[in-house]
Amino acid sequence: MITGLLNLHSSFRYLVLLFIVLAIADAVVAMSSGKAYNKTSKIFALSALIFSHIQLLVGLLLYFLGPKGFNTIMHVEGFMKDSVARFYAVEHISMMIIAIALITVGYSRAKKQEESKRKYKTVAVFYSIALLIIFAMIPWPFMKEFGTWF
Repeated sequence: MITGLLNLHSSFRYLVLLFIVLAIADAVVAMSSGKAYNKTSKIFALSALIFSHIQLLVGLLLYFLGPKGFNTIMHVEGFMKDSVARFYAVEHISMMIIAIALITVGYSRAKKQEESKRKYKTVAVFYSIALLIIFAMIPWPFMKEFGTWF
């Protein structure tokens, strides 16, 4: 089960990143062209929100059931000195929760805006900050002793 969740979590990140990038690109293009907020824009932003929350749920399952998260905190003495163990047990989860909270706040604030340009700006700013955090906290294979591309 853990292997399946790990594969799902590792592969699903590309969908999450795709929808966040689509939402940001749509917001920037629409904001610069003065386009009214439409259904397509809402779908991109909402898809990024939904997929990031699904990714968070799978990640939380891995954190509490898998060997690299909560089990590391409870059973490995001095795990904070090991950069890989610290990354999975503390840094990755905390920063991803912050990034997904930013996406959630950005979507909620954009919904409340009256003006289309302000809606697009809200999505662009909050989703961009979240995307930067997500890119920094993904365990890319070329960093440290992390996993594979999928």
